[in-house]
Amino acid sequence: MVESLDAYRLANYLRGCDPNICTIDDVLTRYCEPMPLTQECFPIFMLKTTGPDDSCIFLKDGLCSIYEVRPRTCRLYPFSVGPGERGRDFEYCLCFDRNQQYHFNGGKVSVKDWFYRNFPRVEKEYLKQEYAAITEIGKRMRSISPELCKQMTFQVLFYRYYNFDLDQPFLEQYAQNTRLLLEKLRQFEVER
Repeated sequence: MVESLDAYRLANYLRGCDPNICTIDDVLTRYCEPMPLTQECFPIFMLKTTGPDDSCIFLKDGLCSIYEVRPRTCRLYPFSVGPGERGRDFEYCLCFDRNQQYHFNGGKVSVKDWFYRNFPRVEKEYLKQEYAAITEIGKRMRSISPELCKQMTFQVLFYRYYNFDLDQPFLEQYAQNTRLLLEKLRQFEVER
């Protein structure tokens, strides 16, 4: 899954490598596929795959060509992070899937070191805001009619993925976009 912060990082990185990449829209169009996460049409993006084995579009000769800016899901693998309970910010889970055989061929690493290197502070702050926002956005989208929900999907995409200036810090823009999106959702609720 490609989250807002992932798309922002990818666009910043790839615009330095490819003159055809100038915006997040360019990255999402070229390298990602949109799909609904929920029945309420909550849209997300997934990296495109290629070849007979459906390899990641960024996998070149067995190596990740965007390793330094790879999405959080890739960075934390084989772990996953979810919203915490009982006063904790996050819950950490170990993922089990058929791809593990391709990822684990080195030495041992401690989980604490893994998260220290691959889950930086800006990522943690983003996820705290994201978990709070998703709950509210989901609640609002469930309360509007299916017709309005489809219209609102474009607003969700705009504020969650496209409305970012790559030359400005991400977190401030993310917070502002989330506020604006929630205002739009409230307006849609009133109109129904």
